[in-house]
Amino acid sequence: MGKIKRRTSGDPTFPLQEKSVPDGRTDFVLAHVTPVGRAREIIRSGKIETRHCDIFGRSLNYFFALRPAYRRKDSGEQSDQLDRFPFVFLLSSNHLPPPHQIYPFDTGGAIDGAFDEKANEYVFLEDYRLGPTYEAISGHIQWAFGSRENYYDGTLQLGLENSLPFHETAALSYLNIAGLATIGSNKPDYRASALEVSFDRHIPITGNVNFIILPRQFLEDPRGDNDQMIRSLKDANIAWDFYEWEPNRAPDEFRREINSLVKARLIAIGQL
Repeated sequence: MGKIKRRTSGDPTFPLQEKSVPDGRTDFVLAHVTPVGRAREIIRSGKIETRHCDIFGRSLNYFFALRPAYRRKDSGEQSDQLDRFPFVFLLSSNHLPPPHQIYPFDTGGAIDGAFDEKANEYVFLEDYRLGPTYEAISGHIQWAFGSRENYYDGTLQLGLENSLPFHETAALSYLNIAGLATIGSNKPDYRASALEVSFDRHIPITGNVNFIILPRQFLEDPRGDNDQMIRSLKDANIAWDFYEWEPNRAPDEFRREINSLVKARLIAIGQL
């Protein structure tokens, strides 16, 4: 339908903020998904550092509320390099600073054209922005999905699109985009309705990251375990679970298993 672009004039209207229906909960798990090679450096440095964002022109780091939705452009390509495969950090929001900004989908995917099939070209990226608070996350989830469980599965509230007048173009465009994440879509892209949370400062892993999901071979191998990393994770009081990596597969092939592991963790700690 149309490409999502940054505004070059005028002021954003933030219509999705007006739809918010907060449920009173402000505790969230945030997921930071990155390749194993980069995760190694995060653990060694003890923090998830900001990096320059070409979209917004400043240093930011990115997370998704509850969902491990991030994917790289080359994630469909086979590889025998462990460092290219997904590593998930799960953080509690309890001790995190207020977010710098929140969007209802992956802004990188939006600008790269991942959602052009359903986007309204006359609704600009900034118009989709939510308020920079954890209440805004819960409010958007309640309005669009009705529950955290539905949000995790990408299931929009039934009949929500039909309840909106045609002139509410930003909300209708968002619902069309978010529909790309539904299981019934031709190629479900969970980035299309995953709440993106960014910060403009480094985030220490100690005290914030409490669980990770990673390929078993990063820590365990019959030829010798990664004792240094195991010690670093234990020192930071981080627990973990594995997915079973195999070489010469594509990173995307492990998304379903990773989603199931994250969901099980969120259920176990009362986040879903």
